[in-house]
Amino acid sequence: MKNKINFKAILGILISSILLGILYNTFSSDGIDFIRKEIKIDFVEIGETSKNENLKGINISQTLDLYNKKSAIFIDARDQWEFSDAHILGAVNIPEFSFSKDDSTLSDISKSSILVIYCDGDDCDTSKRLAKQISDFGYENIYVFLGGMKSWIEAELPICKGKK
Repeated sequence: MKNKINFKAILGILISSILLGILYNTFSSDGIDFIRKEIKIDFVEIGETSKNENLKGINISQTLDLYNKKSAIFIDARDQWEFSDAHILGAVNIPEFSFSKDDSTLSDISKSSILVIYCDGDDCDTSKRLAKQISDFGYENIYVFLGGMKSWIEAELPICKGKK
């Protein structure tokens, strides 16, 4: 007796699964965009406002200035594993992928604080996405450090390893 593979049934199940997934994603509050929108950033001086409501980006020298003055809270937008491998000394970890408005770390931070959010480097968008989400909760002094951990480590600046 030969087993026949019913390709029509397999194709029907596959198409049904895809359509149900698209339908769920469309109406879910946790749905993701099929085409991710570009988040625009303007390079600014500290204290300067951004044009067109874009996020404010800063370079390594501006970031280091805020770090040395201890005038900003540094937020690492990467996941907890990357954070424990190495992060800016004194930074807190708020992973972008699991961020929610009820995040206890964010609730402990004053809305008037200066926040510097970073991830791996120039080609990493998690810091931009997290900055956008945090700004939606009324935080206004947010800067995205575009060089991220890559440029921080290359400049041999203080890092910490481990969860804290």
